Amino acid sequence: MSTIRLVCALVLITMLSTFCAQSRSALADGNSSSGTYSSSTSIANKKFMDTLHQNVSPGVLQMTAEEVSRLILDLISKIKTAEDFSAKKLENATGLKVYFDPVNSKEYGASVKITDTWFFNITVISGSKDGERSRLLFSFDDQTHGHADMTPICKVDFAAYTKRLNELGFQKKPVYGEHGRLSTWRFSRNEIVIHVDIRGESKEKPHHDCVSMITIDA
Repeated sequence: MSTIRLVCALVLITMLSTFCAQSRSALADGNSSSGTYSSSTSIANKKFMDTLHQNVSPGVLQMTAEEVSRLILDLISKIKTAEDFSAKKLENATGLKVYFDPVNSKEYGASVKITDTWFFNITVISGSKDGERSRLLFSFDDQTHGHADMTPICKVDFAAYTKRLNELGFQKKPVYGEHGRLSTWRFSRNEIVIHVDIRGESKEKPHHDCVSMITIDA
């Protein structure tokens, strides 16, 4: 019986790995929906995110959502090529300790606590071969996994991000998924492509758009 369970587990791991690889490939082509961004990221990086969170010392590495938003937009303003995704440049720019995935040196990132419910994560997935684009992800992650209200992190909302990205020369375009539903927002400038995923702030303010994840390809 234990042998059967082991075989099933290995098959499941293989399927998840294949799914993540396909999702990342689709993202690079700009054909994926917001749901695919979120699911592929959570599956591919869950263990790594857990490791990052364990490295966050309570009361030490903590920032407000406003500070995090300024940090994100400042980093974006300086991005010209994938070289700007390097671990050293991220550490210098953010002041955060960057940790490498112990099983994949092409993946690294940093994490900081905002509240007991919300963490902010930076993850980089470097191109594994020549010509393959690298990806930088900024995400606000709900530790309850219960669709918590985004009020604590939405003082700098999607409208404010859009205004700043426009000032930086990025062109905004909606990306629609199945049944004509908005899936994500695409911002582009030269070779830099940014996808911004949004969510309503809360049940009380469902139409106030908050930024949940930003994905940058270079």
